[in-house]
Amino acid sequence: MKRPESMHKTLLALLALLASFALAACVGSPEPAAPVAEPEAVAAASEAFEPIPYAFPAQPVSAWKLPATPGSYMAANLPTIETRVLSNGVTVIVKKNPANRVFSLKVAYKGGVAMVSPEKAGLEALTLALLARGSERYPYAELQKLAYEKSSAVGYTSSGYDWSSFDLSTIDKYWDGMFAVFADCLMNPAFLSTQFNLVQNDFKVTIQKSMADPYNFAVSRLHEKMFAGHPYAADYAGTVASLSSITLDEVKAYYRQFLQADRMAIVAVGNFDTAKLVASLEATIGKMPRTGVVVPEVPRFEPKAEVYLERFDKSKGIAYVRGDYPIAAVTSPDFATLQLAYSMLNELLFSVVRTDHGACYSVWSNAHGFFNPYGSLVVYKTSKPGEVKGWVDESIALLASGKTLNLKGGADKYAPIAETIEAYKAKYVNAFFGNQQTNAEMASQLASSLFYFGDHLEYLRFIDKVRAISPEDVVAAVKAYVVGAPISWIVVGDAGMISKVDKSKYLWFTGKLE
Repeated sequence: MKRPESMHKTLLALLALLASFALAACVGSPEPAAPVAEPEAVAAASEAFEPIPYAFPAQPVSAWKLPATPGSYMAANLPTIETRVLSNGVTVIVKKNPANRVFSLKVAYKGGVAMVSPEKAGLEALTLALLARGSERYPYAELQKLAYEKSSAVGYTSSGYDWSSFDLSTIDKYWDGMFAVFADCLMNPAFLSTQFNLVQNDFKVTIQKSMADPYNFAVSRLHEKMFAGHPYAADYAGTVASLSSITLDEVKAYYRQFLQADRMAIVAVGNFDTAKLVASLEATIGKMPRTGVVVPEVPRFEPKAEVYLERFDKSKGIAYVRGDYPIAAVTSPDFATLQLAYSMLNELLFSVVRTDHGACYSVWSNAHGFFNPYGSLVVYKTSKPGEVKGWVDESIALLASGKTLNLKGGADKYAPIAETIEAYKAKYVNAFFGNQQTNAEMASQLASSLFYFGDHLEYLRFIDKVRAISPEDVVAAVKAYVVGAPISWIVVGDAGMISKVDKSKYLWFTGKLE
């Protein structure tokens, strides 16, 4: 099955109208480039760079500081955001956006996978999905009809491991009617056995289909092993076994106890009349009780420098490689530095692994900003699983030695970070804006900021954070968190592919030192 950073997207059939839930795609053309001779610069950088024994930084290594006054982006957005608190203690965040007629409402729940045991993984997702399958006043068939006729969507999404939401997206002219439907689904769900059986089966079929994909299988098996004994070992959407064990009575009990006001925050984005919206919320969701539920702390997972080889015989002649490892907390300055560093590393990885060696369909790195954050290194669809690890190391060595791909062209393939960092910052900031094109995406930014930072305005500081990063910060972060990191690797492929892998090579340089 797909893991939290991807699987919940698959389960959003009811939210097809919400284009904001699309996954970021990795760049790559259908056919790998022809192999070319290894550039001398790469070899030299790899030989010159010496790995160091790994020690997780006790303090941030980034030296940058935010400006004393907000930057232009934050200053422009602050007047558009208001907060209120309902009588039951639920925080309401309203962002005014007159740019379109879409109204997006997100009832977000902090907690995610930490709220249920691995044996009942998927219980919350199943419960939220059932909220959209009809209420006491609106049977499912009528709900579907209304959604179709009014270009609206009612459904749920999960945002990784740590939080989820029940959402409404509609047009301004239909707001009053659709909000009444949404509120009744949230407060008075029908929980019919027929719908429970259908949703439960849909979840299981989705998981089975996902597990037929070798990359999804690889991520799933990797996280089962590296997160063993940790809440993140369980997928938010569950497994076939865990879903099969869940009963309708358990769903009803979970709703009554865990999906009430305690964990809830409400985010609304659109051209709302704030006073009118809050009055509607107070008369409905504001009456939901608090049950004393406490969201448990998510501990750090114990990293393991390991290599797991998993056979997937249907993946003939192709292997999938992924390595995950702990990185800085999202609240640390180092996390933003690593985000920028990985955008630089992605260019190097693509150039070295794919273009120079024709070794894969695509390759990338990523920083996953959960309560228990981790980084990923991925080689997607490779016929050379025994060799790609060395080329990944070469790319990391280049960045750790202060070099990036030369974005200006010319005879030199690589350039000092100081010469390219502003271009990378501009590219990364553009991607940030690209992830806020819809009201639903803005709502997700606000909810995520509230849950992870305790401040819904934190995402407005993103551009200031990126601009404050120096070349020295990038090098320091890569050396501190990537070089020598205790990485859990997995290689998935058929027997022939697996036989090409020398585990010792995967444990060198970016893993434990021999």
